Amino acid sequence: MMAFRIGNIPVRVHGSFFLITLLLAAGGDFNFARMAIWVVVVFASVLWHELGHAVCGRVFGLAPQIDLHGMGGTTSWESGRDVSTGRGILISLAGPIAGILVGTLALVARRFGLTPRSELGVTAVRAIIWVNAGWGVLNLVPMLPLDGGNVMKGVLDWITGGKGEKPARYASIVIAALALVGSLMIQWTWTAMLSGLFAFRNIQALRQGSRVRVDAPLALAIDQAYQALDRQDGARAIEVLRPALSPEAAPELRQLAVRLYAYALLLEGQWAELLGLLESAREQIGLEEMARFETTARELGHVDEADKIRALASPPRFLTDFRA
Repeated sequence: MMAFRIGNIPVRVHGSFFLITLLLAAGGDFNFARMAIWVVVVFASVLWHELGHAVCGRVFGLAPQIDLHGMGGTTSWESGRDVSTGRGILISLAGPIAGILVGTLALVARRFGLTPRSELGVTAVRAIIWVNAGWGVLNLVPMLPLDGGNVMKGVLDWITGGKGEKPARYASIVIAALALVGSLMIQWTWTAMLSGLFAFRNIQALRQGSRVRVDAPLALAIDQAYQALDRQDGARAIEVLRPALSPEAAPELRQLAVRLYAYALLLEGQWAELLGLLESAREQIGLEEMARFETTARELGHVDEADKIRALASPPRFLTDFRA
């Protein structure tokens, strides 16, 4: 990794950035001079793009950090105050606008004969126009994680009062799928790969968002249930856990919640529901915990329930015969 600073802005350049840039080099042209020009232009242009984001964010009180990597560049924020939706949109637009401005100036200069006429000069100017103006326009496509997608999310946040991420993800998936199909039809392999990757990342983000929405209430319910059980208040533990026991929760979180729920049922003497829970969730509860429930039931004088728990914890008869 290469690291340096531009003013107060730290910049890190990962090795994958140069690797991917070389793979994209001028349509497979392995001429050393042209490849060198391409790498320099891409490096300077992507850095210039990210500086557009960084400088705009610094104006709004943020502390930017730039990373150049295999997927291009990312400007993140080490610290600083929160910015409004409108300022966030301006920060997202600053990068593409900076690139489009440079590409447009190069295009105008070429139009009026103000650029070098040598072979390598023409190659450099063409690369500057394409990487800055061409990539800048493509980056405005309303698809996360592109800047256009961030602008779309910001607008949707403004319309929905901060709930724009989910519809932005769905829109991004549709656009990525259309871009994937179109790229395959015209045989743009790299664009097709990027479109497929963006679609996958948005699908994963939706799944993670759904998981967070399920896990957060369950984690809070578990904390409240622990406090209730410390007070020997099984009824309160049942009250907070019952509505939060979603089958979509993280397995380890649901396992803990199910065990606490079972103990709360035991504490309240709700044997019918407890036996049903132990039967349906015996794998999550585990044989060791089942044995504890059986022992507690016998100690409390509930012999029939203890026998039923023991039967639930026993392996199926055909499995016992097979092991024998």
